[in-house]
Amino acid sequence: MEKRLNTPVNASEEKILVYLGPSLPLAKAREILPNAIYMPPAKQGDIVSHVVSLSPTRILLIDSEFRQNLSPWHKEIVYALQYPGVKTIYGAASMGALRAAELDYLGMIGIGQIYQWYRDGVTEDDSEVALSYAVRDSLDGPIYFPSSVPLVDVRAGVEHYEREFPGEPVTVDAREFLENARKIFYMERTSQQLEILWDARHGVSFPRIEQKRIDAVHALNDFASYEPEVVQQPNPDHLSSFFQALYDRDRRISVNGIEIPQQHIDSYVLLRNPEWERICWDASNQELALLLCDLLSVTVSIEDIGRESNRFQQKSEIKTEADFHAFLENNGFSVHEYDRLMIQNARIRKLQHHMTVSKGYRRNTRAIIDYLRTHQGFDYWAIEAAREEEKLKARGVDDWLTINLETPTVRMLADHFEREGLELKSTTEEYLLDTGFSNLTELGVALQRIAAGEEN
Repeated sequence: MEKRLNTPVNASEEKILVYLGPSLPLAKAREILPNAIYMPPAKQGDIVSHVVSLSPTRILLIDSEFRQNLSPWHKEIVYALQYPGVKTIYGAASMGALRAAELDYLGMIGIGQIYQWYRDGVTEDDSEVALSYAVRDSLDGPIYFPSSVPLVDVRAGVEHYEREFPGEPVTVDAREFLENARKIFYMERTSQQLEILWDARHGVSFPRIEQKRIDAVHALNDFASYEPEVVQQPNPDHLSSFFQALYDRDRRISVNGIEIPQQHIDSYVLLRNPEWERICWDASNQELALLLCDLLSVTVSIEDIGRESNRFQQKSEIKTEADFHAFLENNGFSVHEYDRLMIQNARIRKLQHHMTVSKGYRRNTRAIIDYLRTHQGFDYWAIEAAREEEKLKARGVDDWLTINLETPTVRMLADHFEREGLELKSTTEEYLLDTGFSNLTELGVALQRIAAGEEN
């Protein structure tokens, strides 16, 4: 469903992404819409990848792959319809028309005759827009060479005959020809095969109008004058766990100019990284923590998210806007993905802090010790701690150690980190919450014991 805008959108101010293949030559498309980003026919995973990596404001889906790869999934378009910054998605001429007829109630805009046929139930056959083609790369982009005739072009020719020659024998033969052409497999529906089937009846060529080309031109020329009539606003409930799997696994990110599905990075790490067990353990615990956040309805404020972002950027040595964008590019991130991670981490940190406070004097001792034992770190750190304990006992430190009122704990903590060559990237209050020290006094005593052990 669509209606025309009284004031058309200024397409030159938009970032327009177009998926185009054999429906219209790329050179012709660039004459109509020179500033668009042109991509080859879309395949499954393209839209969900490009909406994140390219941040388009409008998407025109014309062609998609049909046989070589899976076509774009409906849920990808539903996701893109609600992605921040995407104003509208249009479909025309080929798979775009088909998807628009299926999703116009959620706000996708269909343009052209082929869309109307699918929308009105004139045809429900996906293969009517399919055709076989070869492709050759050139300096100006891919060039497509169709080797079969899409049935929608025949349908357009039949309707033309029916309009021009109403009631005449050619219209009856044209309609019968359409039904016979339908029985031919789309890859074998060549012009030569159709000429034989038509057999030069009535002294005219077989019914054919290049409707896919016409609709593609129409969409590129006029898309900015359309706006959706949404029956139902798309929302996360329109997605599914299957879509989430597609998003997590098949979404491609650019690494040093090479596009790679996220699942291939995942597989490489799990089969090459010697720390794969720890990575899996920590990653699963992070997901469990988020699940617990959901069960306990843990929410965070804008200030919480801001603090988490500041902490993260300090830890990642992000100091300028240029550093931030370089970080996003190096990590296959978008700003929206970064925001999601910060919200996620802020929720987990809030849950951790709540658990730490609720333990009181129990601290995180058992959890830390169990973690060290699980990851084969206990023996090293326990031996080091025992050696220091032996030195402290030999000096009788615990007999004379008292609370130091002259040097604030905050200062002692900063001095200790400097001596150890460590970097304190949080406030003292946050350090207490993260580590589980019950209060400043307890932290101060621990720092004094370490300092006493280091004295000559």
